[in-house]
Amino acid sequence: MKHAHALLTALAVSLAWSTAGQAQTGTLSQSKVGPFTIDYITEKGKFDRCAATLSPGPNMLRIAYTKGLVYSISVPGVPVPARTIDFHFGGETFSATPATDPKRIRAWAAVDPTAINALMTVQGTIDITLGSKAYSWPIGRTRMEDVMVALENCTHKAMGHY
Repeated sequence: MKHAHALLTALAVSLAWSTAGQAQTGTLSQSKVGPFTIDYITEKGKFDRCAATLSPGPNMLRIAYTKGLVYSISVPGVPVPARTIDFHFGGETFSATPATDPKRIRAWAAVDPTAINALMTVQGTIDITLGSKAYSWPIGRTRMEDVMVALENCTHKAMGHY
């Protein structure tokens, strides 16, 4: 009887760890393009998106391409709600309403294909404003088109499209 109880306890602990692991976000780096790391990201144990990550940590810029084939860009959050996030790409400004996590650590918005096409022409720095906070990430001579191709390839591969 003790053996059966120990086995059931071990099984319950194993299931609890498995469930806890599935509730977390997982990130696996796939490749590098210039200063960007292309990451494969899971939510609850399943593929969710690939992301081009620049400056990991508190100043991170993340350009994501989801399993729904939608682009989003996230930046460090701000302590007060921002009404707009503005992407300054290729001499144009594209505005969106940002979402934030409850602690306002990150803010993000979906980005339409027109803005993504403009992003592919960016050279030198990526400039974004979130409310009154301005961000500028240096990308050197990195071709953003190469970054976006790697990002899309990661997502399509993860979805089994090739």
